[in-house]
Amino acid sequence: MLRESEAAYGTWYLSRGNKQETIKVRGPLSTNDGETGVLWALAGYGILMRSEWDVRAHLDAGRLVPVLTDWTLPVADIFAVYPERANLSAKVTAFIDFLREWFRREAASE
Repeated sequence: MLRESEAAYGTWYLSRGNKQETIKVRGPLSTNDGETGVLWALAGYGILMRSEWDVRAHLDAGRLVPVLTDWTLPVADIFAVYPERANLSAKVTAFIDFLREWFRREAASE
């Protein structure tokens, strides 16, 4: 199991149309490191819930297989954290713009 953010540990929230399901998952392994969870899934230790952009290469190569594809997952926000907008360097601004565009393209390709 992957422990993330403030979400209830070991609880997955899925929806399909108007139907919502709360699933309590259990298992002998848990981590708060996403990469470790991916490595465990690649090694055959079970399933995990990760953002598609994070595991896209593994899906494309057939190393991971999507399951429950007719269900949708909760939205995952991504934040860029920086000291203050007034003194943002050109490099940081360019990087944030790059990420914004990259995620926009990724979302549009789904």
